[in-house]
Amino acid sequence: MAGPEAYDRRRHDRGWSLSRRVAVRAALAALVVLAAMLAALVLELEDVRGDLDDQSLQTQARQVLRYMTIGAGGDPVFDPPAAIAALYADPAGNEAFALLDETGAFLLGSSGVRGPLSELLPAEDSRTSADADPHGLGDLGRPFRGEAAGRPVTGTGFRVQVDGRPLILQVGQGNDHPDVLADSLIEEFLENAAWWVIGSFTVLIGVTLWTIRSALAPLRRLSASAARIGPATSGVRLGGGAEGGDLPREVAPLVAAIDGALDRLDGALETQRVFVADAAHELRTPIAALRARIEATLPRDQAARITPDFDRLSRLADQLLRLAEVDTLAVAPGDRADLAAVARDVLAELAPLAVQRGRSLALDGAERPVPVQGRAEPLARLLRNLVENALACIPEDGTVTVRLVPAPAGDAEGPELLVDDNGPGIPPDRRARIFERFWRADRRRGDGAGLGLAIVQRIADAHGAGITVEDAPEGGARFRLRFPPPGRG
Repeated sequence: MAGPEAYDRRRHDRGWSLSRRVAVRAALAALVVLAAMLAALVLELEDVRGDLDDQSLQTQARQVLRYMTIGAGGDPVFDPPAAIAALYADPAGNEAFALLDETGAFLLGSSGVRGPLSELLPAEDSRTSADADPHGLGDLGRPFRGEAAGRPVTGTGFRVQVDGRPLILQVGQGNDHPDVLADSLIEEFLENAAWWVIGSFTVLIGVTLWTIRSALAPLRRLSASAARIGPATSGVRLGGGAEGGDLPREVAPLVAAIDGALDRLDGALETQRVFVADAAHELRTPIAALRARIEATLPRDQAARITPDFDRLSRLADQLLRLAEVDTLAVAPGDRADLAAVARDVLAELAPLAVQRGRSLALDGAERPVPVQGRAEPLARLLRNLVENALACIPEDGTVTVRLVPAPAGDAEGPELLVDDNGPGIPPDRRARIFERFWRADRRRGDGAGLGLAIVQRIADAHGAGITVEDAPEGGARFRLRFPPPGRG
């Protein structure tokens, strides 16, 4: 039967641990910061690149305008010094310009340029006021990508005044221009910087996760220590020992409060155990004395009708005393018991009872020792309760079979103890409750208090054994106990 600890373990396995939640949140936060930094870096570099492009094109436009005049015939003339003229004399050069009239008609261009570098932007997209530019150049709008003498250029257009005549000047730069090279350097830097930033944040995330995991390691050890606290180890406290030595100061008050609650709970449980044990022990003598007095004073037929009630009272007192004892049962690492010897002794003890009731007992697999980590006396009590319950349930001429299955080779699994009967069996809907204290399937029967299987469950838990109820091959019930391998319990 799965107890509260097993339920809590399953619920914990389905959910996320505190360290995992904190680590995931830290990783997500780091990724968000990384994305924000990369986005900010990209925007900043794009803005810087745009400013560099604008400054370079404006400088080029001023350079062209400095040597641009209107000739005697009204046509524009470009007469620069030799050094400047060389920049625009090569059709394959990196600088080009085109001078247009207000309608966009081509007037003059650098070597190899026979038309506008790019189509004009729509009038509504252009800024015609030269006052908007601090250098007196009215920017027509967005930069363009065009062609000059068959080669691609990047440039922009400006509304200018040449000797009082309004014109449009388009300037462009090829891919080998120093400013374009600067753009390439910026792009390369962006790519490299992005990898450096990603690598740095990856290392940062790894260090953060390791730090969080290390910081929460004492809490995990504390949780494991708390999970081991049970009826047999109720004296263990979280604040003592290695688990509580390296706890964060913020957690220390919580641990102290839990230890205080455990102290109070342990005291209450101990008081209850002592009371139950004392009450059960003290009830034995009055029950025996009352029974003897009734048998001595009442006629034999009347006493015979009352005697079963005294038997049940005596049995209840005995079971309460046993229950109080097994509640504090603890199995030490060095305790060893032989299941085969325990089974032989128990069946030899119960054989007269089985014969008296017309039932049979059988033992299988006890030819060789079956060692387990445990104590022989509690294991004998466990097996005795299972066999007695089976004898009470099977019909006349029925058989209760105890089977021992040794641990497989390699010691990967522990041995098993099976108790089979050919009685009516236990319905599946009742199997989850049969180990509850004082629970009985048929309360009209007065021959039990519902404590026998609760004692069995407690002894099995103390030995680290799992107990389940199945259908027996003969059609009755099978109780299966799976013990841990010797030395691993």
